[in-house]
Amino acid sequence: ISGSGPATTAAVGMLMVPAMVKRDYERSYASAVTAASGGLGIIIPPSIPLVIFGISAMGLMPPPEAISQHGQFASLSIPKLFVAGVIPGLIMASTLMATNYMIAKKRGYKGLTENWSTGDIRITVRRGIWSLLAPFLILGGIYSGLFTPTESAIVAIFYSLFIGLFVHRELAFKNIINSLTTTTWITGRVLLILFAATVFGRLLIEQKIPVVVADSLLSLTDNMYMVWALTIMLLLFIGMFMETLAAIMIIVPVLLPIMYMLGADPTHVGIVVVCTLSIGFATPPLGENIFVASGIGGSTVEQITARIHPFVMASVVGVFLIAFFPQLSLWLPSLVGY
Repeated sequence: ISGSGPATTAAVGMLMVPAMVKRDYERSYASAVTAASGGLGIIIPPSIPLVIFGISAMGLMPPPEAISQHGQFASLSIPKLFVAGVIPGLIMASTLMATNYMIAKKRGYKGLTENWSTGDIRITVRRGIWSLLAPFLILGGIYSGLFTPTESAIVAIFYSLFIGLFVHRELAFKNIINSLTTTTWITGRVLLILFAATVFGRLLIEQKIPVVVADSLLSLTDNMYMVWALTIMLLLFIGMFMETLAAIMIIVPVLLPIMYMLGADPTHVGIVVVCTLSIGFATPPLGENIFVASGIGGSTVEQITARIHPFVMASVVGVFLIAFFPQLSLWLPSLVGY
């Protein structure tokens, strides 16, 4: 729902870290699990980085060399990127769950110990039904064509305001002002990055830097698997030091023309880029999710970092699977007509 890694970590962590600690999970491990899985928030739609990738990529035309070599290219749109992110997101989640299962089994961590109460579940679902309808409204409207991803944000805002003010009656005017202030700060930051990245991208294209980089890379190898391996390693390194949105807007003008020349589908490229950069949320020194989980769970950044390595390595395995098998990203869009 949030489309943001740190926001996902914060929302889930405030509930799940205390619950895991209550069941005798080590606090630093509970925080590490939360920080590692928070990156799924930018893969499973809706996703802010996928929107930024789509905007950046749609403004780039394939270089003449790529057009002459490969002819027509697959279409690229933000709804298509959203649909394509579902299966890769589930794959990334599966690698994390498998890793957690093995560690939890080794350390003797247990799951739920209480009995399920059907009556309590029914009451809880009834109370939260209006909130549960929000993602169906947003994604259903986008996929059905009723509104664009940009317009869906407006629909979500007015829906949330209506439910908060008139149905739950928990939203106060002060909360609305605080939300507007936070949104203004975040939007201004992104717009500044977008302005600088757009100028940088135009400069690269005018100076034909992507073509030079592509020729240099292709002179080393034209093996697609090797190119993907080098690309993933570069993105992992960049994700350790650079904020995700800035990284996308700076990398896309260089990376996408290379992938065009190799005949890669731009939608598949976008999914691999976002999946790889999502790991950067859980890798120091930047590691935004680690800092968020530290503030919520009470463990130090060093303690969480020491527990997060297995999840990072599992996520890298998932990224290589997604990169090497494009149909994992492209099958679902083709199924729904993109």
